[in-house]
Amino acid sequence: MNAITQLDVLDLEHTIARYGVGDLVRYWPAANGIENSNYFIRTSDQGREREFVLTIMEQPSNAGSSYVPLLDLCFQAGLPVAGIIRNLSGDAIDHYDGKLILLSHRLSGKHVYNPTLRQVSALGRFVARFHLATAGWEEPMPEYPRTAAWLAHQAALVKDHLPYVTRTLLTDTTREISHLLARHDVADLPRGVIHGDLFRDNVLFNERGLTGVLDFHHAARGVLIYDLAVAANDWCTDSTGLVNPDRATELLRAYHRIRPLSHSEIRLFPAFALYGALAFWLSRLAVSIERDAGRNVRTNNPEEFERIVAAHHAHFFYLDERMLAT
Repeated sequence: MNAITQLDVLDLEHTIARYGVGDLVRYWPAANGIENSNYFIRTSDQGREREFVLTIMEQPSNAGSSYVPLLDLCFQAGLPVAGIIRNLSGDAIDHYDGKLILLSHRLSGKHVYNPTLRQVSALGRFVARFHLATAGWEEPMPEYPRTAAWLAHQAALVKDHLPYVTRTLLTDTTREISHLLARHDVADLPRGVIHGDLFRDNVLFNERGLTGVLDFHHAARGVLIYDLAVAANDWCTDSTGLVNPDRATELLRAYHRIRPLSHSEIRLFPAFALYGALAFWLSRLAVSIERDAGRNVRTNNPEEFERIVAAHHAHFFYLDERMLAT
């Protein structure tokens, strides 16, 4: 969540020369990056123009050294994921000004901000295929870091900056999710590789369907249903934070057709939606406090997830297997 790294034409020409992808024609910064800096690059090689994405990693990926192998695995499995391009020395990771950089082909499509049921369904199918493609993968990967201990630590850091009513909501929710994560039935839920950040600005569509999924920097080993919970909080809620039951059911139904959800996953999905909302609320609160203290950081509005957390508390989203069987 650092400030964007500024590159000029000479920086980019020098950098892409190490990849042998042609001559620089045009470049422009990607607007959606929060945690890393991204540049779109157009090159020409013997009259053929191509577009790439140069990612400057402003902070380490959750996935650590497994980040590139994970993308390679997804690309080889036929998922709409941009594989990492190797430089002329055969290295997947290069460097600029002491920071790690990655180059990949630019995927086609655009972000959607008011997804249709068809697009929500496509996302559900992708998540199921991603979970199946990575099932049994033996590459060591860190556990998802937003544990009960992380939640408690973050809540302690931010609570004194909040008004009483908001602080009470945060304290109650943190306690509730800490109890959830300590339960035996939660420990027994199916686990594997999760994306961890399936927001609308990390997914691309064109008129035919889903064309790309981006930003695997939050990928880790965790509870599979958490990926769907994070997605539902962004794709299936309205401006007040309420879950749209048609969208949420369609997301889960599309997933369920490819990788059937267990009874426990379905039963605990609403609780994990609250968990996901709390985790991202705390993350955004921490960065917004840094911003208010004068640090130059990029962040999203934490009030969006405050509304979602409050809505999950006030309105129970009912779900059972019969709703996913149609």
